[in-house]
Amino acid sequence: MVELGIFLSSLTACFSAQTEIQFNRDILPILSDKCFHCHGPDDAAREADLRLDTHPGAIADLGGYAAIAPGHAEKSELIQRIRHDDKDEVMPPIKTNKNLSPKEKELLTQWINEGAEYQAHWSFLPLDGGQVPQVKNKKSVKNDVDRFIIAKLEKQGLSPSPEADPSTLVRRLYIDLLGLLPPPELVKKFRDSYLTHPEASYAELVDALLNSPHYGERWARHWLDQARYADSNGYTVDRERVMWPYRDWVIRAVGDDLPFDQFTIEQIAGDLLPEPKKSQLVATGFHRNTLINQEGGVDHEQFRIEEVIDRVNTTSAVWLGLTVGCAQCHNHKFDPISQKEFYQLFAFFNSTEDVNNTGPTLEVSQRELFIDQFDPKISRLLQNTRNELAMLARAKPLRQTTWEKNKLIKLSNAPPPSQKTQAAVNDKKLLSALRIAPEKRNSSQKKRANNAFDADDHDRKAVLKKIDLIKSRLGMGPAAKTMITRELKEPRLTYLLTRGNFLLPDKKAGPIQANVPAILNPLKVNHEQSANRLDLAHWLVSPDNPLTPRVTVNRVWMRYFGKGLVSTENDFGTQGSYPTHPALLDWLASQFIHNGWSMRKLHKLIVTSATYRQASHHRPGLKSVDARNTLLAKQNRLRFDAEIIRDASLTASGLLTATIGGPSVHPPQPDGVYAFTQNKKTWNVETDSNRYRRALYTQFYRSAPYPMLTTFDSPDFQSVCTQRTRSNTPLQALTLANDETLFEMSQGLAQRLMLEIPGNDAPSQQRRIRRAYVLCFSRQPSDSELNRVATFQKLQQQHFAENAQAAKTVAPSKTPSIYGTAEAASWTAVARALMNTDEFITRE
Repeated sequence: MVELGIFLSSLTACFSAQTEIQFNRDILPILSDKCFHCHGPDDAAREADLRLDTHPGAIADLGGYAAIAPGHAEKSELIQRIRHDDKDEVMPPIKTNKNLSPKEKELLTQWINEGAEYQAHWSFLPLDGGQVPQVKNKKSVKNDVDRFIIAKLEKQGLSPSPEADPSTLVRRLYIDLLGLLPPPELVKKFRDSYLTHPEASYAELVDALLNSPHYGERWARHWLDQARYADSNGYTVDRERVMWPYRDWVIRAVGDDLPFDQFTIEQIAGDLLPEPKKSQLVATGFHRNTLINQEGGVDHEQFRIEEVIDRVNTTSAVWLGLTVGCAQCHNHKFDPISQKEFYQLFAFFNSTEDVNNTGPTLEVSQRELFIDQFDPKISRLLQNTRNELAMLARAKPLRQTTWEKNKLIKLSNAPPPSQKTQAAVNDKKLLSALRIAPEKRNSSQKKRANNAFDADDHDRKAVLKKIDLIKSRLGMGPAAKTMITRELKEPRLTYLLTRGNFLLPDKKAGPIQANVPAILNPLKVNHEQSANRLDLAHWLVSPDNPLTPRVTVNRVWMRYFGKGLVSTENDFGTQGSYPTHPALLDWLASQFIHNGWSMRKLHKLIVTSATYRQASHHRPGLKSVDARNTLLAKQNRLRFDAEIIRDASLTASGLLTATIGGPSVHPPQPDGVYAFTQNKKTWNVETDSNRYRRALYTQFYRSAPYPMLTTFDSPDFQSVCTQRTRSNTPLQALTLANDETLFEMSQGLAQRLMLEIPGNDAPSQQRRIRRAYVLCFSRQPSDSELNRVATFQKLQQQHFAENAQAAKTVAPSKTPSIYGTAEAASWTAVARALMNTDEFITRE
């Protein structure tokens, strides 16, 4: 023991000279990864009555010894066991494959010798706005974000990268804020202005983009991922559903910079607000994006509970960044969340009206959610006409009785049909139904009579037509019924489900009341009733809740740099990563709240920083110090999301239809997509301008998603997605080159080039190539690139001159008369090559 003590003391002295121990950064990740599974919060899985996730448990007397003896590593059983030579005694057990590294053993030793201080997990601690650090390199600072980044770089002897060139900056901003490529004219204007007034021109561009209507579309896509938005119900039947009004609401809310706290409240509990607006009811569609199982023989209560569980898990992932779902069947094995607390959260969502079905709906017209004010005179006329429709509905029984009498006389006196047609058969069945008194008809007869009356109800049809005309005058289109959330008048009782089984409610323990995990700030309820979703929504965005602002700003940061300040953006629990810049994370979160939860101000703060504006060029000197660029001494190159690849192609080609909002559309897709689905879907390919809508509006079936999107890592939205993966496969290159829609956009770009830069001579062709580079990459080609593309175009023209049929297939459909088919086809080949480059689908 003496020798071990001498060894540990010398080891600690050596190590402490190199680093300062921080529990949350250095020790908690080790304990959580290696120890908590058997010695953590889950009492059912706990071994040897030893609990290492709390200080009292770690220092508890285990019979004359303790796992941790603060200040005395040599007396700590934990140190003895992690350094044990006996394979049956060493910890963690060999069979777990969680062996500690020498460095981890050294850290634990030093920590215990320094007193074994425990802290609450960093993400559960109150926000610390803190002081903005001072830096030596003041010239590189654009705003306070940079001071946090540069302060860490200076500790490592590093400096930030220089600012990216104007062409890169304008393209980067357009992609990040709008998801579209910048127009060539704007690129030139920005470059010229930037040369003389860099800061003013940059700020002006940022403001213009943040106020663009397409900003709402771009950032709505990220939120719709988290909302698991899709246009179908899921499972094998996977029928279509109407949810596009919710998508419209998100686009409008993001574009209008609806404060994030209100944005949250309306989605979680808009229906519980006093006198909710129509838009606030539509917002509750957030939790109607759950799957609905329409297979025969399903237990609807089982799948209702599945929906509630999904709502708990989604809420926890989106706003809290916690894996609360791990506590569905037992206490969380790593985080201080009990199974009872899971069902306390479950209780918030357990009393909605929907039961694995469409449930409550609300009629919404196209463009309705984007209209600020309606003409009062026309609005009154619309309301009066709707009242007229309501009167017809109330009078329907009397009107139908009169109609049935007249119809019975007409059918009885009609001559026999000359031949047996379907119409004649239907009339015969209707006549049989009408001859029976209404109260004596069976369900089939009642349905037949009702349907016949509805089909012949000219009064109602006339009023509906009048309503459509009035709505058109107000700027609205056809209406649809979208799913919303609504609470039952009498709430359901919630019980803990034993092992998560819906058939095993623990009724002996009694009902569970809605509440939040004790580890976080307490829930405040200002009414006598049980806590409801509105209380939960207010709790989520309370300034006292440290998780929501941290999680939210971290995800926004992740969109701009490829990874968050916390790399495990979906896990802020003990298994998650420690922040690379904890002070910056808390400062951003505090600023977010201080600025009224304004997302637009948060975006502006980040994109106007020098950190964001850095070049992304490779720096050899960084590899040995910071190979993963966690210190952000340069910007990161990011491949476009799947939807942005399509949108960028549409922008470059000039084919983009910029209409915002409305129902989903059906661009061309390959044959055979539904070959392996239970029900074959109808996919009527658009032939009008809807063919070129942004990918955000593409119809999305969960059982068979749009192939181009899934090729580039779009999720299937069976559950919440807070961060997309990025893969790199040969299929992606093949899709860029051969997908029908992308090939059509290549033809569109070729046609655009020939129209905008006419001529067959060499100077015209060079100008055309330069134009193509600005359209695709927002920059001019180098001389080498110019010559290579010109040579490629000539070779392609020669090839197509020898293959007339291929030239006819490849050439744009509307080719200016001055070009031959072979030449036109060669420009499609050029466009196709440029749009299939890494640079085209990458944000530098």
